[in-house]
Amino acid sequence: MEASHGIPELSTVSRVIEASADVTVPVGREEAYAALSDLEHADWLPGVKSLVHIGGPAQGVGARYEVEASISGRHLRGVLVCTEAIRPERTVVTLEDGLDLTITGTVRRVSGGCRVLLTARYSVGNGLTGRAIERASAGAARREVCRSVEHFAAQFGRKTSAAV
Repeated sequence: MEASHGIPELSTVSRVIEASADVTVPVGREEAYAALSDLEHADWLPGVKSLVHIGGPAQGVGARYEVEASISGRHLRGVLVCTEAIRPERTVVTLEDGLDLTITGTVRRVSGGCRVLLTARYSVGNGLTGRAIERASAGAARREVCRSVEHFAAQFGRKTSAAV
């Protein structure tokens, strides 16, 4: 076996963190989806400190909300935009500028109610810096998403979550 010497190659592909958690709530899909897609009252979203409607419809594709959040130790101000809304099963919001952030919520029927899965994906850069940020932020991101689904479930009087 021959050893290779020289400059190590650094990835030019951005590192992506994905954190997911789910919860089963004792309501139908329509009711869970309505709560999931209601950005005006979505203070349960990961890291969100405030949301203010600034354009488009109140719900659904094109809804735009100014957001103030703290995600993995970074303070963010920006605009969350609903980019996908498939009633009553899936909604997707993305941060318009800055951090490459996408939050996806899905609703599936299960015995006794429905399962709501929340997934947050964000890019952390590339190379050594991206790897360092990934290591430093992945655990915090997972904890925040788990906290978010518990907070979401509290609307329905039940707190049951599992990290994915």
